[in-house]
Amino acid sequence: MNEEDYKRAREFVVRYLAAYKVIEQNLSLFDKLARCRDVSEFITALYEGLRVKDRVLDRLVDEVAAGNIGVVFEHKDPSELKRIFNVGHDHIERIVELAKDDPKLIGSLLSALALAYGGLYEKR
Repeated sequence: MNEEDYKRAREFVVRYLAAYKVIEQNLSLFDKLARCRDVSEFITALYEGLRVKDRVLDRLVDEVAAGNIGVVFEHKDPSELKRIFNVGHDHIERIVELAKDDPKLIGSLLSALALAYGGLYEKR
């Protein structure tokens, strides 16, 4: 794998986690990621966030279409957001590879980037 593959994986995971934050309003996942002591805990935290992926992406599309959530970049149709904010198995595999050396560092970095992500905002 080259550095661009890892960077792309990080970007997809961060975007998804940012959508998770806005839709689920659950910050405990970010705390779990930031406190991982080993790769097993890291994978478990990722699983917790990803097991609701379909619901998060569906609600994101619905909330953007309803005007409750804004997106700072141009998109043709709210359904296009499912592709933009989706995370796939390749992305997860690459992130887990990175987390094997220091899961707390990678979990903290992903959490911080997702919490700071400015591409989505609540309009309420």
